[in-house]
Amino acid sequence: MNHIKTGVLLLAVVGSFFVGLAWAADDFEALSKSAKNIKSISADFIQEKHLKILAKPIVSEGRLYFKTPVSIRWEYLSPVRTLTLMNKRGAMVYIRSDKKWVMDKAQSDTRGIVMNEINNWFLGRFQENPAFTAVYNPGPPPSVILTPKEDMKNFVSRIVLKLSKTTGMVEQVEIMEGQGNRSKIIFKNEKLNVDLPDILFEKP
Repeated sequence: MNHIKTGVLLLAVVGSFFVGLAWAADDFEALSKSAKNIKSISADFIQEKHLKILAKPIVSEGRLYFKTPVSIRWEYLSPVRTLTLMNKRGAMVYIRSDKKWVMDKAQSDTRGIVMNEINNWFLGRFQENPAFTAVYNPGPPPSVILTPKEDMKNFVSRIVLKLSKTTGMVEQVEIMEGQGNRSKIIFKNEKLNVDLPDILFEKP
């Protein structure tokens, strides 16, 4: 169950960067065309997990890298170091333990499906995910709203991707998970089409 929720979260968040690259667009066809300009993405993020049973959110920090045609690195730096990698050989999940990276085979199998879908979104296939209905809202503030279909409603009720008024990049993602629980991810230091070495996407 937790693996599926994590997969949904990653799918929404990483795919959201694609939306921000077409600020002037008012439909998904234009967004898809704009995605063809993507070569790479790097960004820092802060994730807040709000649980109804806790007075304060659980806060995590990390970094995201993406490079065409099929390379993704999603890394949590704190409080627990975990790493998800995808390259042409597939997806791998690692957990930092005793000063070394240990592969988590169970999560790797699950995350591979998610990473493949994320890659499709970066390639401009934003509406091809059968699990969600996507609606563009010009605002203010501008946003993209993802509503899950039947198979996903037990895990998430709605995802809202909030866009910057000036750059169009995604500034914040909110994920409503039901039972009063929600997640919020805030991006900063976003950079597009920077030179990313292939070693970033290889086994650590």
